[in-house]
Amino acid sequence: MLIGGTRRVLSGKAAAATAHRILGLYEERSVLSIFSVKMVEAVEFGLVFCSHGMKFWTIKIIENDRGNSVQGLGRLPTNEEDMELDRQLKLINKAPLKSFQTEYGDIVDCIDIYKQLAFDHPMLKNHTIQMEPRTIPKEVGNGASTVYKYLQYMPKNIKCPPGSVPIKRASREDLIMAKSIKSLGLNYPTNSPYHGKNVDTRGHHSAVLEHTSGNFGARARLSVWNPSVEENQFSSGGMWIANGDVDELTSIQTGWIVHKNSGESRLYTYWTADGYQNTGCFNTLCEGFVHVSPKIALGLVLPHSVVNGSQFDVLLSLHLDRVSGHWWLMLEDKYIGYWPRTVIPVLGGGARFVSWGGQIYSPLNVLSPAMGSGNYPADAIGVNYGKTAYVRQIKVVPDYKDSAKFEDPQLEDIKTWADKPVCYKAQKFVNEVRGWGFQVYFGGPRGCTF
Repeated sequence: MLIGGTRRVLSGKAAAATAHRILGLYEERSVLSIFSVKMVEAVEFGLVFCSHGMKFWTIKIIENDRGNSVQGLGRLPTNEEDMELDRQLKLINKAPLKSFQTEYGDIVDCIDIYKQLAFDHPMLKNHTIQMEPRTIPKEVGNGASTVYKYLQYMPKNIKCPPGSVPIKRASREDLIMAKSIKSLGLNYPTNSPYHGKNVDTRGHHSAVLEHTSGNFGARARLSVWNPSVEENQFSSGGMWIANGDVDELTSIQTGWIVHKNSGESRLYTYWTADGYQNTGCFNTLCEGFVHVSPKIALGLVLPHSVVNGSQFDVLLSLHLDRVSGHWWLMLEDKYIGYWPRTVIPVLGGGARFVSWGGQIYSPLNVLSPAMGSGNYPADAIGVNYGKTAYVRQIKVVPDYKDSAKFEDPQLEDIKTWADKPVCYKAQKFVNEVRGWGFQVYFGGPRGCTF
């Protein structure tokens, strides 16, 4: 490492302390053994090799006037970890009736609907599948989005056999990404204390419109973007619902997300029933979410918008079936599936919070990724379209009656906030454009450090 013209190697206690601090962010609290320090031929980078038991890491360290900080962290594969990944993949990927590959290299399997991973959940052993909810709020679907006809449904020449559903085959990269994002402290974006027990929110930043009155459903049309991210970062746009005390925070989120391992903006869901501690996962990587759509697979690539170019958006809905207590996920006018009440019991009585907007994560002292399009929202709505990420046609289901429908939220129940407004912003508009209803524009450029 060259510092002021002098080469200095991090070693001994300095390297151990730096590595331990960095890995501490990733919940590796045990004492680490630094067995070597290797120079990299660059002006400001050093590479530390460290180990704990059978686990090995490489850490790229920057030393500057702000002190040592992590630039990237990569875990070296071990036989033990390879075996564990293989074991998990065998449990997750059920035997397909048919398979096909997308242009992005994803493999989609047609899985017997009764043999999908959801039913490995101990609470769903005798579960009866619902193909659609028994109660549906009025105006649940309203027109087709610009994404709709471009989405990766089943290719026209390949269809899943009757009685099966399309499930994106889990890969090692999927498992590594899911574990990485969970270890980074995925959380519900709110300025209230309801983040989840022991969730480290450092490095997480949000710019959202939040609804803080009880509700039984939410929907919105989100523009899709594909911001560039680095290792151990993510950038997302979506909708989050939540209820419960900190210890048992139950949350469902859906939208689009970009992570380094995925490389593209993808349709995603994530859920937890215990404050992001032990339950929940992305998409269909664990038991719990019951997939019923014969045409839509979670985790597939979405077409994305381009600044001053083509704009793509997608209508997503979450709502409670009053009869069964299940929460349903809908894309446009198509039901993808549901989370049974026995899996997320705290949400059986409705949601306490809903948020729409953007969220990013970046390690401390590392340049943050862009949120949304990478542009700040302007005060004048006419300046925003085509330049800034948006969520429009925002609606909620405010009551539990037979006549329940998706309605505009009450002004006193909503507010915009951004926890780091110098980096990311949110700006709301109400009925400024015909048919767009309540809207929030959000985003910000790459380059902040926290």
